[in-house]
Amino acid sequence: MRFLLFLPFLYASLCPIDCLTPGENCEMCQIVLRTVYGHFSANVPSRKKLVNQLKHECKRHFNYRRRCLMAVKDQGDFLYREMTGGEFKPIKPCFIMKECKRLQSPLPEDFLPDNSTYPPILDSTLPDPLELPTIPPPDDQS
Repeated sequence: MRFLLFLPFLYASLCPIDCLTPGENCEMCQIVLRTVYGHFSANVPSRKKLVNQLKHECKRHFNYRRRCLMAVKDQGDFLYREMTGGEFKPIKPCFIMKECKRLQSPLPEDFLPDNSTYPPILDSTLPDPLELPTIPPPDDQS
């Protein structure tokens, strides 16, 4: 009987609220790889430095930490070859490591915000500084 009372807690602990969906795993994988690749400015100095930086970046993403650290441990050589082999796209190693599925899309390359949905900012709403009333300086009576 006590076991039945404990069963919901056991089930809840297997997959906490912070579990990531497969789409989020794919996104996090790409974010980690792109961040580290950008950290080295597309010029990875050595496998050891790359793996250390990947581990550091994995630890920054709490919900993806364990999965990320296991992938870095197992795939360090592969990731080094991918990042030093010329043109690097984070979706490719994530797909090969099975973090992404075939139909999942890569993260956008450009990081420019899309302002097309926001109305343009009109400067006419601000008062003209020449039209503001001026306050005379106080008389200096010393």
